[in-house]
Amino acid sequence: IANSTGRMQRLIEQLQRREIQSLKRHVQFGDVARQASSRCQGREPKPACDSIVDDIWIEADPERLTMVVEHVIRNAQEATPADGRVTCRVVCSAGKTILEVEDNGVGITEAQAEMVFERFYRVDDASTEGSGLGLAIVQEIATQHNATASLRPNSAGRGAVARVIFPTWKPPPPPPPLPDDFSELYRQSPPLGT
Repeated sequence: IANSTGRMQRLIEQLQRREIQSLKRHVQFGDVARQASSRCQGREPKPACDSIVDDIWIEADPERLTMVVEHVIRNAQEATPADGRVTCRVVCSAGKTILEVEDNGVGITEAQAEMVFERFYRVDDASTEGSGLGLAIVQEIATQHNATASLRPNSAGRGAVARVIFPTWKPPPPPPPLPDDFSELYRQSPPLGT
């Protein structure tokens, strides 16, 4: 346990030190969510992808974005019995891209929800594995991407709902069309050599 915890602590420190700006690209979030969900299929309950909108883009480091989605899904799987349900969604609302992972597992209280993103925090009654660092990593990566992360009790009943909300990337508008007649541009340009 101490060895695993030490590795996770080093991972968080590396994430904090690594320059992220150079790693950001325009990423189609639906593709990343599906890939991460498919990586989590080896564990019960298998995550279902529901309402994943395809044409939502964000500016992100794809590797770290995948890590966020996987951690959130695995967290839900660990808190949910094998015959339970874990559902992953990606939607866009008001210029924001929302990753939502809902489960019908053990759930959390509002008080626990305020603490789950702290390093090494584990829900008291959790009979799950883990070091208590997964959601701390999610929070760190979310912050690096100007995103917010939350985990709340499921208002629809048992379980919890994790949300990570990113700014949606919109491509810049296209440049104005070129004129058919360039003679006007030549008249407006100063003579060369002046």
